[in-house]
Amino acid sequence: MKSFPLLLAVAALVAVCASGFAASLADVGARNLCIDCHVGDSWINWTSECSELAGENMAGLSCAKFDVPLDYTEPECLTTLALTLVKIDAVKEPVKGSILFNPGGPGESGVHAVISQAQSLMTLTGGYHNIIGFDPRRGVNKTLPFSCYSSDSLRKALSPFSPLANSSDAATGQRFAASEITAMHCLNNTQGIGGLLGTAFVARDMVRIIDALGEDGLLRYYGVSWGTLLGATFAAMFPERVDKVVLDGNINVHEYYSGWETESFINMDDAYAGVFSGCVAAGNGCVLASNFADAEEMQMAVDQFLAMLKYNPVPYSSEQGFQMATYDKVKTAILLALYNPSHWPWLAQGFAEMFSGNLAGFFDAVSHWYDPDDNDDHVGAAITCGDQAFRARALFELEPLLTALSESSKFGGLDFGTDNAFACSTWKEKAKEIYSGSFQIKTKNQILLVGNTYDPVTPLASARNTSAGFDGSVVLQHNGYGHTSGAQPSLCTANTIRAYFNEGILPAPGTICEPDLPLYGYKISSDASGGNGTGRSIFSRQEEDVALLAAVANLADAILP
Repeated sequence: MKSFPLLLAVAALVAVCASGFAASLADVGARNLCIDCHVGDSWINWTSECSELAGENMAGLSCAKFDVPLDYTEPECLTTLALTLVKIDAVKEPVKGSILFNPGGPGESGVHAVISQAQSLMTLTGGYHNIIGFDPRRGVNKTLPFSCYSSDSLRKALSPFSPLANSSDAATGQRFAASEITAMHCLNNTQGIGGLLGTAFVARDMVRIIDALGEDGLLRYYGVSWGTLLGATFAAMFPERVDKVVLDGNINVHEYYSGWETESFINMDDAYAGVFSGCVAAGNGCVLASNFADAEEMQMAVDQFLAMLKYNPVPYSSEQGFQMATYDKVKTAILLALYNPSHWPWLAQGFAEMFSGNLAGFFDAVSHWYDPDDNDDHVGAAITCGDQAFRARALFELEPLLTALSESSKFGGLDFGTDNAFACSTWKEKAKEIYSGSFQIKTKNQILLVGNTYDPVTPLASARNTSAGFDGSVVLQHNGYGHTSGAQPSLCTANTIRAYFNEGILPAPGTICEPDLPLYGYKISSDASGGNGTGRSIFSRQEEDVALLAAVANLADAILP
């Protein structure tokens, strides 16, 4: 789809609206800017002809284009933006309304997630709700195109080298300079679009959607990862609109908007240690278990190999030609594996190859979730950094935050916890509206928050911090590893989410759910015969339980790295 007319319209809009009025509305706690203006659609014209989105028409799938105001801060500007929506019809009666789903990111496509995981979402939520997916101001259909480079070849030619911050003594300076360059490219090539991508605007889009559904005007919502930030922001802006809201894998809302994020990685070291303790506990189910005396020795061996790679990258030959195994590549592959324990048997296999000197074998093993050539379109930075307040003019202004992040996790605090710090401290645009009101809110109905004990990037503490502000909300502790509760499935957790959506039942405060699938080697099946690739017995369950566990696992696999 050609984007030139839209880009010209956005450029013209920015030119018209570049006034003191627009600037004064950047940081607002107000809830009613243009939300009641008669711009955009007031109903949704669903169609079952969705083959362009789904590849083929699916039973129960509808889709629509839905117009919303492009810029909620400008009541006189009548330009609209067409969002792509999809709906999966409920499969049971009585239908209890529609649940909006957001898979996180920020910037990930809710349209793609709902289409690809229709059955899993329906199974998890119980089947009594329609499931709605939407692309939050950009997505697979380029609702609002955002790219810092006009072509992939220019991205490759102009993107600055940006090493992990703990890869050398000079790396933090290189990261800061690289972020400065990237921010300038994004400012110069996106024609003001970055200001239109903020979370507050997406929350307002959601109000438009739930009103146009013609139900009760209340939000039923399931958000994971960044989707928790969106859900919490909606609840703070429109507390009287909250019906059933599940937030799983929570971001600390206060730190997010300040830009001083130090809490996110406080559980990462425990998650990293779980790779090794889980391997030892798995015995023959983990290829490394017999090679080391204990988990600490195994972890030390990996840490020492990473330290060696800092100064001695290893060349190797692969099907693609000659390559180089670097500290940055190997450590990033490990980090991404922490999101989803289903990757850990492959990670252990990769470590075994690595220790034997076969670096090609390592990268083959981790290719199930890691591609060193993945492109970053920077839309996540545009959303996050547009929302955040903190900026730095020089590296020394950033150093206190870097120190705090480094102390939050030995494994990943400096290398990965600083991604937003570098990107956002130098970012050149702010969202046209940034929610700056209170998160001490009494919502119409109580919210359910879910937090993993060993989530590497959204710790349980963040769920508790957010919950503390929402009167009557409850935190369900999922005593598992990985990012969001689906990473290590639990019938207790899944049934709690289902009961909340269907009956409005919240768990008792302090409830802890245990995972039903141990780390390493188990496969979900109702058939107790046979085995899987690791030689361990198959985990046997009743058919309904199997379907629910499989739905949770499939959903996690779809939305996690």
